[in-house]
Amino acid sequence: MPDQPPRPKDYIRRVLVVEDDYDLADLLADVLTYENCATDIAANGMEALDRLRDGDYEAVICDLMMPRFDGEAVYKEIAKHYPHLANKILFITGHAARPGGLVDFIYTTSNAILEKPFEMEQLRSALREVFQR
Repeated sequence: MPDQPPRPKDYIRRVLVVEDDYDLADLLADVLTYENCATDIAANGMEALDRLRDGDYEAVICDLMMPRFDGEAVYKEIAKHYPHLANKILFITGHAARPGGLVDFIYTTSNAILEKPFEMEQLRSALREVFQR
């Protein structure tokens, strides 16, 4: 029997989930497992920056509305210190239409946004788009 080439290993993508709602963060991690992703969870923006220093991520899913250090601040730090990730962020929020314009902010970043509540298929589709950037 001729030698066959080795089967390619599934490529696992590393994703950082920044979400202060623990139940949603766990749900996102479970869904991402089925998308062949290894997921780390940060419960706030400061923890996210610590994880970014220690990890090599291919995408970030980030809640916009978090106490003390919100998603916009996380984005600014990513753009400054990890520019390769600046267009690989998927923002999630329940308050896209708040005064001050989160939508305007998101538009300037060229990243996608999902409004809570969202369907898991919407998440999967948005994540695939992020990986293609």
